[in-house]
Amino acid sequence: MLSKRYISLILPLRLEWEPCYYLSGDVGIGQRVIVKFAGRRTVGVVSGIDVTPDIDPSRIQPVLSTETGLEPITSKEIEFWRFIADYYLCTIGEVYKAAYPNLKTVSEEINAQRAQRKQALEVREEELWRKRIARLQARLDAKTADLGRKHKDAVRATLEAQRNDIVRELQEAQARLAALSHSLEIENTDYSTLLSKVPDISPEPALLQALQTGKPVLLKSADRNADYINAAAQILRNGMNVFILVNETALAGQLQDSLQKSFGDLLLVHHSKMTSAERRRITDVVRSGRPYILVGTRSAIFLPHRDLGLIIVDNEESTFYKQSDTAPRYNARDCAVQLARMHGCNIILGSVSPSLESILNARNGRYILFDRNPDGSEMHPACRFTLIDIPAEKRKNGMHGIISRKLSDAMRHSSNTALIRGFEKPEELEGLNANILTIPQAAKTDLNGYDLTAILNADALFNPSDFRSDEHAFQYLERLRSICPQLIVQARQAGHQVFTLRSAEPLLEERRKFNLPPYTRMVEMRTSKAVELGRALSAEGFSTMVLTDSVRVSLSRDKTLLDAKRKLRKTVEAFRSSSKADIIVDVDPV
Repeated sequence: MLSKRYISLILPLRLEWEPCYYLSGDVGIGQRVIVKFAGRRTVGVVSGIDVTPDIDPSRIQPVLSTETGLEPITSKEIEFWRFIADYYLCTIGEVYKAAYPNLKTVSEEINAQRAQRKQALEVREEELWRKRIARLQARLDAKTADLGRKHKDAVRATLEAQRNDIVRELQEAQARLAALSHSLEIENTDYSTLLSKVPDISPEPALLQALQTGKPVLLKSADRNADYINAAAQILRNGMNVFILVNETALAGQLQDSLQKSFGDLLLVHHSKMTSAERRRITDVVRSGRPYILVGTRSAIFLPHRDLGLIIVDNEESTFYKQSDTAPRYNARDCAVQLARMHGCNIILGSVSPSLESILNARNGRYILFDRNPDGSEMHPACRFTLIDIPAEKRKNGMHGIISRKLSDAMRHSSNTALIRGFEKPEELEGLNANILTIPQAAKTDLNGYDLTAILNADALFNPSDFRSDEHAFQYLERLRSICPQLIVQARQAGHQVFTLRSAEPLLEERRKFNLPPYTRMVEMRTSKAVELGRALSAEGFSTMVLTDSVRVSLSRDKTLLDAKRKLRKTVEAFRSSSKADIIVDVDPV
């Protein structure tokens, strides 16, 4: 009888430990197995083999099955999960659940079961065709031997016709068997041919030199697609793969069109609006080892990437990269930087107006800044920008309702207008010949097709209680300037610094002055017991700010950060346990 082997598992649950189970037989790290936890069946990932149990062995449950048909999780995936769990102060089980949600796992299981059943049927069918071929061959041999004897002409003609019928049946059966042997859906695409068609282009020397430093490259430019394509082409020709992270699928249309023209069938697209079957197919392709250039939204960082040579994060400043609803509350941009380190590949962070975090990283030498306009000149001179002071406009020229005279005149000469409303109600805009968008809607919309874009009340961009408000407003306006041929901004506070800033440096200086991120790290804990939690954290020496339903903790951005975060997590977990409080932890909130 085989002895028990104890293994540790990662389960898709919020657990502060990795449960121990036992089995008899072989198992590998990353293999997915079926177990019961709290009476419910679940799929776990093997994280340790031949571990020493820290509980009474009599309480350890057995592994129900190791034959799941599911692909194992790679060591790089598990390493990546541990980084996210450590950095964002959550459990690795929560990361596993995000990477392989139940629907995805069930879909994989169903697909594996179908594949197994299909394979079994194919084996059975192959066996039947082989038997039929053997019988036909025996009949043909007998008929051929019979024809070797003397027969009357009429009899010989009949025998020859029968032999020909057998030959035809035998050929058909052999053809069916040959077709069956190729029914495992193995792709016949010649990827070497596809790779040979990749354009013979490379990054310009200055950008190439920046990439060769091995550090993340912060590409500051209004038009980045050509740089992305040139860098991707070189990587693909070198036999490596490319992953391009986009903040919103709707905004990636032009990039995808350019990539399709350059790379054809090598291009893959992955986003949350695809069906589970479509996403599973992309996952299978990434696992297969075939070359690819993948364009994906936030969740695509959890794909089992292989042989990555380049990661690109477009619009790296976007808040859409931050997962804020459920744990793990990760920022896909920052996770992509870590993913590049793990794979030893280059990473380009592209933006027309980079985040203050990335600007500071470039200033400190962690990133290499590649600025298309290093002299600080206007990055997008084609945009005709007009700032209208609403109070002054009312005094001088009056207003057409909520529309200034200048904007009204511009709309009459525009064939295609997008109006972005701030505080205005939808009914106030009825009857206007324009596409009406909210500020968040406009951030997710490709505005390239409009010849006039206007913000009706840009003061709505500012939130006095959010220290990041000016940064986000500046980035929003810079993006509009980079894509809109004509931009009109109406504001009640037209003298606000954001409307006249030419760079984000003054905003960064404000953050330094008040010791705010990115000069410090912030962790926000949302709970109904904010006051009590604040006291507990202050007692442990943390610098806290208690708000109505949350507590903010500032941590120094230095070598003490990792230990401070571990201490913070331990303190929060102790408070959660003792007070039975529901606490949502958000590291680096946006």
